[in-house]
Amino acid sequence: MRYFYKVAWILLPVLMLALTGCGSNSSGSADPFNPGGTVGGTTPGTPPYSLTITPAKSAAFANEQLIATAVLKDASNTPIANQTVNFSITAGPATAVTTSARTDSNGIALAFVRTGATAVTTNVIVQGASTVNSKNVVGYGNFQVSPADGNLNSTRLSLSMTTLAVSPNQEQVIVATAKDASNNPIANLPVAFRVAAGPASMVIANSVTDSNGQATTIVKAGNPAAVSNVIVEATATVSGSAVVANIPFQVVPTTISTVNYTMTMAASKQVVDNNEEFFVQVLLKDSGANPVVGQTVAFSVASGEAAVITATAVTDSLGKGLARIRALNPASTSAVILQASATIDGTVVTAIAPVQITTQPFSASIIRLTLASDKQSVGINSDVILTATVTDMQSPPKPVQNNEVTFEILGTQGSIVDFSGNAVVTPYSVLTDSLGNAVCRVKSGNTTSSSVIIVKSTTTVNNTVVIAYHTVEVVRQNSYVINFLTSKSATDPDGTLNTLSADLPATAAGPYTFKQLVPLQVLDNNGIPRPNVAVSIKISNTGRNADTVIELVPPLPGTKVVFPGIDPLQIQVTTDDHGMAIFTCNVSLAAPGPGGYNAESVIYEASATVDGISMLSYGGFIASLSQASP
Repeated sequence: MRYFYKVAWILLPVLMLALTGCGSNSSGSADPFNPGGTVGGTTPGTPPYSLTITPAKSAAFANEQLIATAVLKDASNTPIANQTVNFSITAGPATAVTTSARTDSNGIALAFVRTGATAVTTNVIVQGASTVNSKNVVGYGNFQVSPADGNLNSTRLSLSMTTLAVSPNQEQVIVATAKDASNNPIANLPVAFRVAAGPASMVIANSVTDSNGQATTIVKAGNPAAVSNVIVEATATVSGSAVVANIPFQVVPTTISTVNYTMTMAASKQVVDNNEEFFVQVLLKDSGANPVVGQTVAFSVASGEAAVITATAVTDSLGKGLARIRALNPASTSAVILQASATIDGTVVTAIAPVQITTQPFSASIIRLTLASDKQSVGINSDVILTATVTDMQSPPKPVQNNEVTFEILGTQGSIVDFSGNAVVTPYSVLTDSLGNAVCRVKSGNTTSSSVIIVKSTTTVNNTVVIAYHTVEVVRQNSYVINFLTSKSATDPDGTLNTLSADLPATAAGPYTFKQLVPLQVLDNNGIPRPNVAVSIKISNTGRNADTVIELVPPLPGTKVVFPGIDPLQIQVTTDDHGMAIFTCNVSLAAPGPGGYNAESVIYEASATVDGISMLSYGGFIASLSQASP
C-alpha cells in the first residue's frame, strides 16, 4: 500500500540535492537538473534569482498524483512573493495539471502533477519558469514513474477540482475518486477530508463514494491578505490501511488577481421532496461589487440525485442567473451538491449550493407537479401561457383532477392576467382539468433590460404540498429586428463591423482587395430567430472614391454585383433554420503611393418583411490602406 506525503514541500533524497548543486555554464544554457535555472544575458557567477522544484516523491506509480513545490528566491536567499511560476513537463509520462501559480510570502508555488501510463520505470522532469525584473529564471525537479503494482496498489485515490486558483471566501467542489488495481470504481467507501495546510475550511468533512467511486466535498477558501497555498487531504481506510491523496490550490486576493469576480448561489429550498422541482439563483459580481451583466453561467450536479433542467443562464442587469432543477427519486434521503461555473477573461469562477432530497415510503402516493410554458422567451408587454400538470405517480400514473393549483410571480418582471385580459392579484388559483392540467396566463412587463420572470406553482394533494417553478426570459425588444452579428457596437468610431486595414510596402502598386464576411440574423418581437426570410442587402452610401471597387456576393445560387457598373449595389439572401444569413463584401482600394493613405467606408442597408412587419437595419465598416515611405 502506498501513501501520499502529507507535507508537499518535503525534500528529496541526497542524490537529488547533489543534482541541484550543478551550476550553469558561461553561455547561459540550461542544466536540466539545475534548480537555479538560467538567467538570460547574465555573466558566469551567482544568478540573481534561483528557482528550486521539489516533487513530493522521488518515485511514483503510473496514474498517480503528487505535488511539486517551487521555491523562488533572490541571490540573498530571500523569498520572492507574488510572482507567477509556469509549470510544464519537459520529459517523461506526466502532465502538469497546474500550469501556473503565484508564489506566496515564502516564495512557494505548488504544482499538481498527474503521472501517465508507462511500461518501464521512466524519469519525469518538472520545469518551473518565472520572469523576475525582466530576468528569466528556470528550475527543474525530477522523479521516477514505475508501472503500477497491483499487490502494492490495490486502491487508488485521486482528487480533482474545477479551478486551482480562487478568490477569498469562494467555495468549490472537490471530487475524490477511488478505484481498485483493475481500475474499477470502489463504491460505499468512506472518505475523510481535511485542510492539511493553508487558509481554508471544509464545509463537508466526510463523504461516501457512490457507484462511480466518487465522493464529493466542499472546501471554502479563507480571506488572506496575500497569496496563500492550500492543500486539501483525503483519506480512505481499506483493509485497515490508509490511502491518502492531496490536491493544492491557491487563494489569491482580488486586488492582485485575474480572479476578479465572485459568484454566490442559493437554492429556493434547502430540503426538497423526490421528483420535486426547485430553482437556484446565482449572483455574479466583480471585485468592486458591481453586477456582471450578460455572462453565461453553466449549472451542473456535482454530487447526488438531481437533474438540471436549465443547463445555462445569462446574468441579467443585477448579475443574477436562474436555473431549474428537478430532484430525482433516491432510495433514501440524500444530499445533492449543485455547482455553477462561469469563465470570464479566461478565469473560472464557481459557486456551490447544497440541498437535501427526502423520500417517501413506496406505499405512499407520490405527487409530481410540473410547470411548462408555450415559449421560453418573450418580448416586453407580451403574453406567455403556463401549464401546471399534477400527476399521481403511483403505478399506473394518473392525472389529479379538479385540484387547486395556485400561481404566483416572484419578482416584478411580469404579472398574471385572466383570459379576458384583466390583471389579477397573485396568488391566482386554477382547478386542474381531466388531464391534470391547470393553465395560467402571464404578461411580461416593460423592463428596461433583459430579465427573467419566475413563476411559482403550488398544489396540495393528500395534505402534501408540492411546488414547481418555471422561468421565462424577457427579451428587451418590442419589434422585429435584423441584427448584424459583430463584436462592435454602432457607437464605435469604425462602425458596426470590424475595421479592415493593411500596411503596404513602399514598392506596392495596383489594387488591394479586402474580403469581409457579413453575418446577420432576423428575430421576431419575442427574440425568436425567423427562418426562410428574404433579406435585401444594398450599399447605401454615396460619395465613394473613384478608385474603389465593391462587390456584393450572396451564397449560391445568387450572383455577385459590382460597382462601378451597377449602382445601387443590391443582392438578396435568405435566412437559414437558425434565422441567420451571410454574404461577402469585397472592397478593392488602390495603393495610395509611398507614404500615402487610402480609406473607404461601406454602409449596408438590410430590409425585410415578416408577418406584415417591415424591418430596416444598417451596418458598415471602414477599409483602409497605409503605404510605407521609400
